[in-house]
Amino acid sequence: MNEFLKKAHLFCLLATIPSIGISVSLSQGFLVLSFFFGLADQLRSGNWKEILPNHPVSKISISLFLWYGIVFLVHLVFDNSTGYTKAAWNGELKDFFLFFGLLSVGFTTKEDLPKIYRALFWLFLILVFTGVAGGFTPVRLSRLISDLYKTSSSYRFTHPLGSLSSIPLYISIGLMNTHLTFGGLLQFFSAFVVFGFLRTLIQGDKKRILIAGILLFLYCLVFLLNQARSSMIGAGVSIFFAGVHLFFIRKEFSRSFLVKGASLFLGLLFLIGLILAFSPAGKKVIGPLFGKEKHTDSGRTFIWDSSFPLIQEHPIIGVGPGNYNKEIEKVRIAHSEEYSELAYFYEVTQRGHAHNDYFHLASVFGIPAVLIYLGLGAILIAYLFQSKQDFQIILFFYGLIGFFVSGLFQCYFQDDEVVILFWILLGLFIKGEVLLSKRDNA
Repeated sequence: MNEFLKKAHLFCLLATIPSIGISVSLSQGFLVLSFFFGLADQLRSGNWKEILPNHPVSKISISLFLWYGIVFLVHLVFDNSTGYTKAAWNGELKDFFLFFGLLSVGFTTKEDLPKIYRALFWLFLILVFTGVAGGFTPVRLSRLISDLYKTSSSYRFTHPLGSLSSIPLYISIGLMNTHLTFGGLLQFFSAFVVFGFLRTLIQGDKKRILIAGILLFLYCLVFLLNQARSSMIGAGVSIFFAGVHLFFIRKEFSRSFLVKGASLFLGLLFLIGLILAFSPAGKKVIGPLFGKEKHTDSGRTFIWDSSFPLIQEHPIIGVGPGNYNKEIEKVRIAHSEEYSELAYFYEVTQRGHAHNDYFHLASVFGIPAVLIYLGLGAILIAYLFQSKQDFQIILFFYGLIGFFVSGLFQCYFQDDEVVILFWILLGLFIKGEVLLSKRDNA
């Protein structure tokens, strides 16, 4: 029984990671099983102190969910509407279970970590190759999974971008349902693929250089076909901070290599962009990156404009989990009556979230939730920049920095697939820091 709980926990955790790029339901199922197997193992062995990782990053993460609970209880007491608990659970409150990713990683041992990082690499490969396939087919690849267990009532296609020569191109979403979700997952691996390639150049192994170069090329191609500018910005920020840390603080690369590496990377982007620029489809791909307006740009302003009154009226405890759609509808009706010429746009723009993590957190859980979330980002950067974890491992964590930036333009902290990976990566960073601390103390 002892070995069964350990092995079941590790198996389910390893299955969770690559399944993030395949099916959100599958990954959530494995994650929940992993957590409960791990928790049972910790309780059986009496390791009570190991259930919650003893690190400042984990403590501030836990405080965010404690605030979630406080806000929910306050609204539960004062909200007289029937079915509020169910609405809250179907809304933001269920995000608590995604936090199991951090806790489940905390139950692992030092010997388990190499297997987890291999699982992350498999997730990277799944994203890249399904992304390539998705960019050249009108059929949503997610149907390959969903049709296994349910009958579709409609048949949705991917959005066409035109053609490059005679080759049709489509917005790449891999096995996901939206390009924003897929882009959010891709941005976590930006520093890993870029600086992993630069390291192979230093090592001089031609086979590794070729493999890393092909993966970098495919990654950049998929990212361009994906069209999620918010995640591209996040990826760019991740690469910038990784460059500052690796070149000037950890000195993993010589400064003379900075120009060579940057030239190669920018040259690759220029080559891909140049190829795409000579076709109508390519112009659709790279145009928005240079300021060309997309149809979703104005929609964000209407969504933000509708969210601000919620923050103004409920600055401390927000409107409560599960209430965002109901409350924003009231604001939109009022704005439509005041600005009748804009009534159509208030009616047709998206309602599910604020298209900005900070606006959404402030609307639903109040400004204190935003301050805690910002504190999490700040303390993460501080510990990341003084971390002594191995080069190949630390590359996985720079994407966490970009996550906080891409959230300025999209609600990635409300996106289940993306948030599961966020908490797992954060848990791995904490686990590595705790193990280093124990080693130094010993």
